Amino acid sequence: MLPLSSSLMPPGPPWHYWRAGHPDVKEMSMARGTTLALPLHFHQEDQLAFILSGCRHFLIAGQPVHLTAGQALLIPAGTPHVSQDADPARVGQTLCLNLYLTPGLPLDQADCAALIQHCLGDRPSHVHLAAPPRLPLPMQDMSLTTSIQSLAQQANMSREAYSRRFQRHYGLSPQTFRLLQQLNHVKTQLRAGVGSLQAAMEAGFADQSHMGRLFRRTFGTTPGRYRAGPLPR
Repeated sequence: MLPLSSSLMPPGPPWHYWRAGHPDVKEMSMARGTTLALPLHFHQEDQLAFILSGCRHFLIAGQPVHLTAGQALLIPAGTPHVSQDADPARVGQTLCLNLYLTPGLPLDQADCAALIQHCLGDRPSHVHLAAPPRLPLPMQDMSLTTSIQSLAQQANMSREAYSRRFQRHYGLSPQTFRLLQQLNHVKTQLRAGVGSLQAAMEAGFADQSHMGRLFRRTFGTTPGRYRAGPLPR
C-alpha cells in the first residue's frame, strides 16, 4: 500500500511519475491541480485512472467519460484519448492516481478495484472499462522506421486513402500517431535510465528541446523530472 497526501506532493508540475514495485504495474503517476488537461495521446500500457477528489473528463473515440471522486477508468493500451478540465470554480482541486499496467492483462472491474486497493488502500466505488481500439489498419505494429507510404502499401491503399481512413477510425492522422509513438519510446528509454538527449535521438527527434516541449505538453511533466521519478511520501 502506498499512502499519499495531496499536501505532501513535491513541488513543480502537477504531474509526477514514479516506478512501482508491483509485477503488473510498470509505473504510477499522481496528478494534482485544477488544470490537468492533456491533449490527444495514448500509452503503451493500460492506464487505470482513479479519482481521489474532484473530477476528470475523458474523450475516447468521440465519447465522453466523466469520473467523479471514488470512480476509476481503465483505458486499454494504444487507445487515443483526451483529458479535459472541469470548471475549477465549481469542482475545486482534483487529485488523481494513475496506474500504468502491463498491456493485455485480462482485467475485469473487480481486478482493477483490487489493484487500486493494493496500491492505495482505498477501493473505488465504480470502475469504467473503455473499449479497446479497433485495429482495421496497421497501427500498433508501426515501427519508428516504417514509412506511412509503406503502411499504405501493406493495406493496398494509396497514402491519401490510408490517411483518411486512419483519421476516421482513430481520430488522429498517421503522422500524429507516429509522433506520439516516438514520445512513448522516449518514455520507455527515460524509464530505463537513458539520458534525455540519447532518448530523443533514438526516437528520431533531431532537436532535444523540441522533444522536451512536446513531452511536457503530452505527459504533463518534463523529461528530466520523468526520468528522476520522484517518489511521493
